[in-house]
Amino acid sequence: MNTSLPGTRAKTRYAFLVNPVSGSGRGRDVHEQLPARLVSLGIPLEDVVIEKTTPGQVPEQAKRLLASCSRLVVAGGDGTIGQALEGLRHSGRMDAALGVVPLGTGNDLARELNLLSVFQREGLSGLLPQLLEDRIRPLDLWDVDGRAVMVNYLSFGVDGWITEVFGRSRDLSERTHSTTGNKLRYVRAGFGSLTRHLPKEFSIRATLADGTVMDKPLGGRRAFLALNIASYASGLLHPMDTRCDDGLLTLFSFPRLWSYPALLSTAMVPAAQRWLLRHLPHWHASRLEVSWNGRNALQVDGEGRRDLMDKNRLEVAHWGRVQVLAGAPRK
Repeated sequence: MNTSLPGTRAKTRYAFLVNPVSGSGRGRDVHEQLPARLVSLGIPLEDVVIEKTTPGQVPEQAKRLLASCSRLVVAGGDGTIGQALEGLRHSGRMDAALGVVPLGTGNDLARELNLLSVFQREGLSGLLPQLLEDRIRPLDLWDVDGRAVMVNYLSFGVDGWITEVFGRSRDLSERTHSTTGNKLRYVRAGFGSLTRHLPKEFSIRATLADGTVMDKPLGGRRAFLALNIASYASGLLHPMDTRCDDGLLTLFSFPRLWSYPALLSTAMVPAAQRWLLRHLPHWHASRLEVSWNGRNALQVDGEGRRDLMDKNRLEVAHWGRVQVLAGAPRK
């Protein structure tokens, strides 16, 4: 049941949209704890609206809530947050900002915004004060073929196949398992997708940062990745020259399978990973067109998107920027 706290009228400052099934049921706990936590922080309940997400309706819910608030905090995984950002971009509220309570498996956007570590250490009681500090950061959004929004990243090839297999496993269990269980399922999906690769007729056309246009055949390679933020696959990949507010994507081509275990082994050694990333084919682009023939798989923000593959081509263009709430800068 949705909960709208009493006294809410024409304008409220804060709205909270909570996915109750995220995080092995932690979303339900967040929904129950929010009123008391907000009161303890001096937020009048009459200035707050709290709702649970409705499957398939998150963009519409976010847009409706943003008609009467200036800060929307979304509790859920990257998929739920991406859908809410879709609602924000269609709301017309350029003064509004979106905050994150990370309850998913990857939580890459929360990691980018310096919020994940706070939530992991201190839970909701530590995260809410960070969000109420109202530190605003701009975040690029990317239009995908006029049919979807991309916030974090998208990829084809092995990554796409892994996400599809993982998504089926997650949905069959109705998302009741733990975050740790999800990560183990993701690893299992990875082992089951080791033979996958990009189709032979796979190519990209990218407008690079200097304005030149690059046509690049990438058929037969393991994967192709386009990043908007400097965190991928639960922090496995940290490209240091990627920014979320510069109107550019960082593009990576993974020629061989060994790239994945190599990245995993260097995830905790930033200098080693930077060295490895410099030796992978990569570019910075302001626009991207992808085309292919043959079997392929696509993931956008950690969700399989076979619905976007019916034309065997895809265009990714910078839509603009929205505002998000960030944690304290790293020391």
